[in-house]
Amino acid sequence: NNQELMHNPKYEELFAPSYGPENPFQTQQMKANRNILSGYVEQAHISEFQFENQRRTFASYGYAVDPST
Repeated sequence: NNQELMHNPKYEELFAPSYGPENPFQTQQMKANRNILSGYVEQAHISEFQFENQRRTFASYGYAVDPST
């Protein structure tokens, strides 16, 4: 279970497609690229005040402003 690399691999070796059979029991959601356990996080430009304001509103009342508008 050691994750340490013992040599300096090339970029092509590290990011090559995986070989072997595909798991037939994986859903589309399980196959999606993720950078955290529950999904994919992207950088966002939002003020700390607005974020906390909407987080507290959602925690208290169960709704928040649509961030895409």
